[in-house]
Amino acid sequence: MTSAQGPAPTDGALSADPPPSGPGSSPATAEAARAGRRERGLAVLGCLLGAGLVLVCGAATWVSARVGAPHAESDGVAVAAPLATHWTGSALAPAATALALVGLAAAVAIVAARGIGRTIVGLLAVVAGIGVVYAALRVGLDPAPVLRRTDSVRQLSIGGSAEITGLHRSVAPWLAVFGGLLLTVAGALAAVRGRRWPAMSGRYQTRDARPVDAWDAIERGHDPT
Repeated sequence: MTSAQGPAPTDGALSADPPPSGPGSSPATAEAARAGRRERGLAVLGCLLGAGLVLVCGAATWVSARVGAPHAESDGVAVAAPLATHWTGSALAPAATALALVGLAAAVAIVAARGIGRTIVGLLAVVAGIGVVYAALRVGLDPAPVLRRTDSVRQLSIGGSAEITGLHRSVAPWLAVFGGLLLTVAGALAAVRGRRWPAMSGRYQTRDARPVDAWDAIERGHDPT
């Protein structure tokens, strides 16, 4: 006597539902995403701090000195006393200020870009940081050649080389060097690790535009959302 039997289970049927597959299903994947966000945050913070420090230093006085016109002792002509002159970072190293703006732009681009784009942005930040370090070191180590190319010194160099005495350097060039190093390290982090970082969350993307008659819906007692 035969009994009615249901259809035999196919090969694809499983007794238990398969675990969901998604970015959050694996603890290792979730931890890697969190680590990527932390690294991305460090890179952005490094670009902001480094570039911001260079810009602040650019408005500060880097070098002070007294500049006098050239003269000979036998001339017998009265010569004006040397003028006390102060030079800011923007006057002595304008390239450092311009490269700091590149660093600020890189901080925004690191968040918005993804994949190979982050690598390119990181390399640009590295180049900008190295340029800042070079420009600031030139002034910090030996400012005299840079000073002689400024307008305030060239105006007094008619008939010879202007006399620069009482040279004093502030700490601002070295702070700018530190800012350039921060920018370089942050850019290197983005260039090496940026392709592994998660993309910007969708909640930061622009939403679809609301209909123009949203106010009409509110007046009719409907929720336009």
